[in-house]
Amino acid sequence: MRVLLTVLVVLHHIAVTYSGIGLWYYTEEPTSGAVELGLTVFLLVNQAWFMGAFFLLSGYFTPASYDRKGPRAFLRDRLIRLGIPLLVFYFVFNPILAHTIGSGPLWFVFALLVFDGSYAVLRQLSLNRRLRPAKPLTYRKVFGFVLALALATYLLRIVVPMGTWVPVIDFPTSTYLPQYVSFFVVGVVAYRRDWLAGITTRMGRVGLGLAIGATVVFLPLALGVGSDWAGHGTLASLFYALWDSSFAVGLVLALVALFRRRFNTSGPVRRYLSGQAFTVYVIHAMVVTAAGHALSSLDVPTMVKFTIAAVVVLPVCFLLAGLVRRLPGVRRVL
Repeated sequence: MRVLLTVLVVLHHIAVTYSGIGLWYYTEEPTSGAVELGLTVFLLVNQAWFMGAFFLLSGYFTPASYDRKGPRAFLRDRLIRLGIPLLVFYFVFNPILAHTIGSGPLWFVFALLVFDGSYAVLRQLSLNRRLRPAKPLTYRKVFGFVLALALATYLLRIVVPMGTWVPVIDFPTSTYLPQYVSFFVVGVVAYRRDWLAGITTRMGRVGLGLAIGATVVFLPLALGVGSDWAGHGTLASLFYALWDSSFAVGLVLALVALFRRRFNTSGPVRRYLSGQAFTVYVIHAMVVTAAGHALSSLDVPTMVKFTIAAVVVLPVCFLLAGLVRRLPGVRRVL
């Protein structure tokens, strides 16, 4: 799943490059309205769930790391493995790409550093507190979580509508903060209560049905009730929050069930891809931007450029990540 999510991040930023949105280091205007619409839909669907899924996986692996290392070693490890890449990107890579300091796509790393630090503090504060007996994941919990997440997201977007940019830390999707925080927390709880192992094939199918049903019902209502579906307390924004919350939870359930059933094995290719995933996340902005400049003189339709960029950039990112991690001292960080 982590490899899939990393691939989607790279494709997401290639799509931003050619969508005409203008929120990347190098951008081009699409050659047709249909392509612009298609890429925008791809970006909105991705944004609805994939970073939340990253935080869920990160939360899931956090308790075991803390238990194994203890608070000091855990925080030291997080500062090394997250803090150093963040600082390098903030003060080296981003100035190269944009002539100014900034975290760029490593806002995720910054947020994860905050979440991990908060987890360590809470663990210390509750050091002598006994864990509650494990309870299985139920459909009632799932649907209750969806409604709570949708309400929190809707309320936040009243004051922080979609598209709001948080300066200094370069947080581009602050309107999804309820999803990011709650998915990380759910990941932690899921590890303690072994919830992921309890996601049956049937629950995965229900999750897929939830994602599809929300897309069929809530998304048209969001786009049809009014133009302001991005926030400000409108009815359209409520339907949009119901859609992306239901879609994110449902799709994650479906993917966990699918990957455990079909891809729960480890071979040399999968181990390599998984081992390079974080490094790809750190370096991909450089590769995507370089590819955009390299293809700029090519006079072909936008979708052809997007396809060429995707076919070239993805393998280059994973191969380059492997080479970077062979450098002295780098593997300790990446």
